[in-house]
Amino acid sequence: MVGPSPRRVSPVRLAGLTLAACAWLPGCEDSGSCAALSEPDLLVTAYIDHNGERARTEIEVMRVGDDAGLSLALCKGTSITVDGVAATRVRKPSGSYVYKVDAADDAVDATDVEHELRLRDDDVDVTYLIKAEAPAFAITAPKAGEKLARGVAWDVAWEPARPGSTIIARIDDAIDGKACLAEPIVLELPDEGTAQVAPNQLKAGLSRPENCDATLRLSRVAITPLEAKSGASRIHADSRARIATWRELEFISSDS
Repeated sequence: MVGPSPRRVSPVRLAGLTLAACAWLPGCEDSGSCAALSEPDLLVTAYIDHNGERARTEIEVMRVGDDAGLSLALCKGTSITVDGVAATRVRKPSGSYVYKVDAADDAVDATDVEHELRLRDDDVDVTYLIKAEAPAFAITAPKAGEKLARGVAWDVAWEPARPGSTIIARIDDAIDGKACLAEPIVLELPDEGTAQVAPNQLKAGLSRPENCDATLRLSRVAITPLEAKSGASRIHADSRARIATWRELEFISSDS
């Protein structure tokens, strides 16, 4: 039995399919659009989060003065590691690229957070030291799952305190989707171990249920330059690491 003849794909269409696939494959960048570590003044930004269980890093690479404002893919043969763990390249819907590392949080009880970032290709091999003071802590009030009325003041507490510094508090919905609270609250507070949420400071959304699952997150944030530990650095002087040590818990926000 003779089946139908194979469908012919035009060269133009085939080229389009090849380009679409190439956009998602590592090492398949057009040499004119990828960034080479040998370029002068690449701006590198590392965002590192510690939550007591995991340490997650996202690294962005941009060209200074690039009007598009997109973070770039590095050219084929380039590697990024954080503390010896290879980063995975991820393409965002916007077309930007980030490099991600997910590892165990080894700074659970530490005062200083320290990491090594290594950038390497055929021409460049530089290791950067990232070190900042973002001490670990624990939230002691409220308790996870506690029901807290929006019309009544309630306490937030954490330990140990860090007098003379600040901590960022954020309160918002615990679950994505249907709005519960009208807007997240973000406050920069003295890192003194205690704070208070005022009556009706949390505003309910118009379509909120009577009880609202919400999240409290406290973050200690430090921003530090990338300092070359070995190798000749070529990245822009404004390259930075933003380190956040944070803890969070879920509670119930209610009308009464």
